[in-house]
Amino acid sequence: MEFHQLEAFVKVAEYKSFSKAAASLFLTQPTISTHIISLEKELNVKLFDRSGKDIELTPAGKIMYEKARLIIEARERALEELKQFLGTVEGELEIYASSIPAVYILPSVAKEFNKSYPGVKLKIRQADSGEVIRMVSDGKVEVGIVGTAQDNENLEFEPFLSDELVLITPKKWKEKFKNRKWVKVDDFIGEKFVLREKTSGTRKVFENALKDRGITLEDLNVVAEFGSSEAIKQAVKEGVGISVISQRAVLDFEKIKWLRVYRIKDLNLHRNFYLVYRKRRTLSPNAATFKEFILNLTL
Repeated sequence: MEFHQLEAFVKVAEYKSFSKAAASLFLTQPTISTHIISLEKELNVKLFDRSGKDIELTPAGKIMYEKARLIIEARERALEELKQFLGTVEGELEIYASSIPAVYILPSVAKEFNKSYPGVKLKIRQADSGEVIRMVSDGKVEVGIVGTAQDNENLEFEPFLSDELVLITPKKWKEKFKNRKWVKVDDFIGEKFVLREKTSGTRKVFENALKDRGITLEDLNVVAEFGSSEAIKQAVKEGVGISVISQRAVLDFEKIKWLRVYRIKDLNLHRNFYLVYRKRRTLSPNAATFKEFILNLTL
């Protein structure tokens, strides 16, 4: 049993695709298939059930996946710790982040981090907050960045940056509010709304703020849901409805006057962005370095 066989197996298990696994390892698909076949022969067990394009782990494959992942993680951690011992922090660090941090915060963080640690390549993956938290909780990624925290005995959520949600409307919305910088809930409660998906941190903060006022999302006239802040901004710009979004995400549209932006005076829409990681898992040197860096970074 060789490391490259285990790496191929783990990637196929995670991507559920031989071609995607091959691309992630910079190998050909036949090479990946050969590694899997060799591993199955050596172990004398079937690791995957293949039905057309669908690939699923067998019960034996699920056991092997957990062990193989631990072996690969231990190898990578050993190599990184040796590099750190020799005075270098280098290699790759994969970070999953929800949409606002991934698009509007991490680019500037990556720029500053690269100045201090040019040997580390950050691989930023965007997903909704729920998916980011699941990836960290399952041990598939060491650190994530989200806009909402959960009560979870296995995870640590450390705040590093504050944010506020604001109301955005088309630029021709309610002429009487044209020169206002703030509104109250009663000013927009009956309007058509477009919202982020249910697992979005932005949506959860808005939903909780409404709940504190005795209002539920069912009391709103929600006409559409979108999977990104960019889609929300475009929908509001086109007049589909109004929405609530991170103030950081709307600075560009506000500057060129494609939208109106209002603070909501009678809702608590302040929140933090959090670095999330597992409590009882020792972070790799790269992840530990990034954690210390971002928690002490002034943005």
